[in-house]
Amino acid sequence: MLRAPLVPATPAFDATGTPYSPEYGDIYHSADSGPGQAAHVFLGGNDLPARWAHARVFTLVETGFGIGLNFLTTWQAWRATAARSERLHYVSIEKHPFLREGLAELHARYPEFAALAAELHAAWPLPLPGLHRLHFEGGRVALTLAFGDVAEMLPRLRLAADAFFLDGFAPERNPDMWTPGVMKALARLARPGATAATYTAARGVRDALAAAGFAPELRPGFGRKRSMLAARYVPPGTRRGASPAVPQWSERRAIVIGAGLAGAALCERLAARGWHVDLVERRDAPAMEASGIASGIFHPHVSRDDSILSRLTRAGSLYALRRWRALEAQGRRFAWARCGALQMAKDEKEEARMAATVRALGFPIAYVDYLPRASARDRAGVELRAGGWWFPEGGWMRPAELVAAQIAAAREAGALTFHAGRAVHALANDGTCWQALAADGTVIASAPVVVLANAEDAARLAAPGAPVKRVRGQLSLLPGERVSGLRAVLAGAGHLAPAADGTAVVGATYDFDDENAEPREEGHAGNLARLEQLLPGASAGLVAARLGGSVGFRCVSTDRLPLIGAFPDAAAPGLYGLIALGSRGLTWAALGAEVIAGMIEGEPPPLEGDLLDATDPGRFALRRLRRGKT
Repeated sequence: MLRAPLVPATPAFDATGTPYSPEYGDIYHSADSGPGQAAHVFLGGNDLPARWAHARVFTLVETGFGIGLNFLTTWQAWRATAARSERLHYVSIEKHPFLREGLAELHARYPEFAALAAELHAAWPLPLPGLHRLHFEGGRVALTLAFGDVAEMLPRLRLAADAFFLDGFAPERNPDMWTPGVMKALARLARPGATAATYTAARGVRDALAAAGFAPELRPGFGRKRSMLAARYVPPGTRRGASPAVPQWSERRAIVIGAGLAGAALCERLAARGWHVDLVERRDAPAMEASGIASGIFHPHVSRDDSILSRLTRAGSLYALRRWRALEAQGRRFAWARCGALQMAKDEKEEARMAATVRALGFPIAYVDYLPRASARDRAGVELRAGGWWFPEGGWMRPAELVAAQIAAAREAGALTFHAGRAVHALANDGTCWQALAADGTVIASAPVVVLANAEDAARLAAPGAPVKRVRGQLSLLPGERVSGLRAVLAGAGHLAPAADGTAVVGATYDFDDENAEPREEGHAGNLARLEQLLPGASAGLVAARLGGSVGFRCVSTDRLPLIGAFPDAAAPGLYGLIALGSRGLTWAALGAEVIAGMIEGEPPPLEGDLLDATDPGRFALRRLRRGKT
């Protein structure tokens, strides 16, 4: 079901100069002091920073990000605390987020946060529905922004919260933020003993908290407010749908099997959390299989109903771009270009449908726009046969170079042992840890956690819970002058990446039941046909038999969605998988790695609950169970 487009907030101020919302007729914080209110009500009301002292992970949930002063105050307090948590997760729901420029205008009034605010502005996402995971302090502080209505977003969160900041507009101005249903949804997320605080002392809020299992108390308010509410969650007993327990591992060590896009992303995300990773690869070097293709493209998927696939590729695309930029900021170099990608229409009827879809979605044009033929030609730099969807942040990449950069990041963290040329024959669990065994029975590596990132070969080691197929894909290399002037990726029946270092790439075939790992003339001929559809005339005079190329094998599930998470029916806990990324390895690998690393550490995931369910390896078994089949 398509959500209503987000309506961003715009900066406004009341007569006292306090940030104000004309939409709700209320101020964003106390007129006495925004930072003062944040410190007194939300930090003080949750007994922070004392409660996060020495914790591995501390999770806060906020209803109403507003102008972000609570987050900046919390982040600043966390930095100033010597006995702070190892990682701080701050999850905040906001229906009307500010744009980056508006946020910067507002934060200019609070010079005490200048440095932190500048980091926040640099990372601030586009106003797109869903969850947005931002990392600060080398990943030790994570801000997860949930853009959408609180009644819709709260039930989709899957996390265990230690504290709540209840900071919607006043109950009489914005009653939807304070309903008994909202408080029950918060209770579902709360750990036993979790605390909550809010500036309001309204009786209706107090009663709703109490009915949800919180024990509220009145405390002195801030500034001109006489009272505020603080509360502690005291569940009456075992709760249905209770927040998950924090996993306990004997040591922070994991085995990752497979050194392609998925495995490298896992290494980087786990190493960033202080885990040591044994990366096991059957080939003599990383990215020797599907991730070794000459060039891969990336862009989101859109649909009129904003389907599961569209939402998942949106989350994956946005998160991947953040991780790639972070690697570059560390000095890592890999060949890629955000040159833009144009998904071209097949005919005039599809062009009209594409234009209508963009209007219905209401997404920012910085994410997706519809371009008629003339405008598309101006962006792409070449004559085109049609317009289509324009993705400004789409582009191309050499996957093997990204893999090398991620593995190097994990290695430099002192957290990687690479076992090259070692094939895992079997997995065993001795009751305390997993062992990756060679064919002769020797132990290649042992750890309490194993993550299978070895595509369809994962099914040989453990039941992934879903049928997966191996699909051959052949790319063809073209002389760069054949696409002279092309400066964007073209997509449609196939894809065409602009020339880099004198060579352009077109593809790809989709060959079932074909194990030939060498490029074939037949595949090149098919790719020339794709080239002609994308760029009429570009294939003239090219001979398929004379083209170079590469072959990769995709791993695909029957519903075309990836498998991300714990494998079902495992003999022991600690067995996960990140496989079946299909043709979207660049789009989904980083996001999937963050999901799994968070599962292992007991952190909030960067995806909504229905998207986690849609990618859960156990989803096929659950569907069979619901149909009464075994």
